Amino acid sequence: MEVKYSLNLITKTLEKLFKAGFNTDKKILAMQMADLKKIPTLSSAEIMTIIEFKEAIKNKKIIAFLSGNYEKGNESK
Repeated sequence: MEVKYSLNLITKTLEKLFKAGFNTDKKILAMQMADLKKIPTLSSAEIMTIIEFKEAIKNKKIIAFLSGNYEKGNESK
């Protein structure tokens, strides 16, 4: 199932990540699910955004993710 995130949701989610200290690729990639508890105001949509963003960083597909053209596990068109 392909899910597209709005740029507004991505921006708000990234702001929360950065404020919680996850402000580099290395820190985001090292982040564990338990670390999400440290950010008390995350919605389920924001948690899914973080998971997908983490995968985009790992796969070097950040621009594709931000533009909405990110397909998990596949090359973007």
